[in-house]
Amino acid sequence: MAQATFVQDGASIDYTPGSDVAAGDVVVQGDLVGVAKLPIASGALGALAVRGVFDVVQAAVAFTAGDAVYWDADGDPVGGEAGTGAATSTATSNTFMGFALADTADTDETVRLALRSVESSAAETLSLGQLGDVGAVAYDAGRILVADGDSFEDVVVGGDATLDADGTVHVTSLAAMPTVPAAEVAATGSAQGDAAAIATGFTHATAADGTKGVVLPAAAAGKVCFVKNADAANAVLKVYPNTDDAINAIAANTALSMAAKTSAVFIALDATTWYTIPLLPS
Repeated sequence: MAQATFVQDGASIDYTPGSDVAAGDVVVQGDLVGVAKLPIASGALGALAVRGVFDVVQAAVAFTAGDAVYWDADGDPVGGEAGTGAATSTATSNTFMGFALADTADTDETVRLALRSVESSAAETLSLGQLGDVGAVAYDAGRILVADGDSFEDVVVGGDATLDADGTVHVTSLAAMPTVPAAEVAATGSAQGDAAAIATGFTHATAADGTKGVVLPAAAAGKVCFVKNADAANAVLKVYPNTDDAINAIAANTALSMAAKTSAVFIALDATTWYTIPLLPS
């Protein structure tokens, strides 16, 4: 015996009303919205369209193409009888029915929309609680979902930070100093193109000889590089900006000379400019 038998493509569904339904009536069944394209007598088998493009009476609201449209069974249609139902942009206490296909003004009587299908109804009514890999969800402000190895759990942000309902993170204290990446890099070359590349964080630069150098990463606002010229020969280290970038507003692609055994902090102001602290590491 077949486990499933094809019935129809789902553009329309069978419907037997408990009272007469007029052609053009919007019918809500749970979270599913359909439209009667033909009259259906009480107790008679008919059909409701659950896909298609329809002009639906609207409340005194404005829609933009692409907006979600909801059916308010007690809504007041523009130019129609109050309380008989209307499409609205308000989700609360109403049923999602589709998406607006054209802009409307709050004085327009109808909105053209794409009616949602049976499958989109099922997808949109699926809640977090119905997902097998999500634990109980409290929906309290400031909580987040965190993977614990086999599922997602609803937890409160703790430690030295708090999380607002709008996503803002507040750091209340630092239990320990933050760490940054650190690397030892030997200076190379004699120009920007063959200098040794360094990354953000701390760089212990060796092998400086007055000619060799290192090159900063491409500038981006907020990037920070700590550079230490650790040369044992008391030689200058050349520090180059990345291609077309500049250091301390001097000419683009020009190296900054760091005296032996000095340190400097390079901070990117924007996408092309680095500044150093101190201004002249000498």
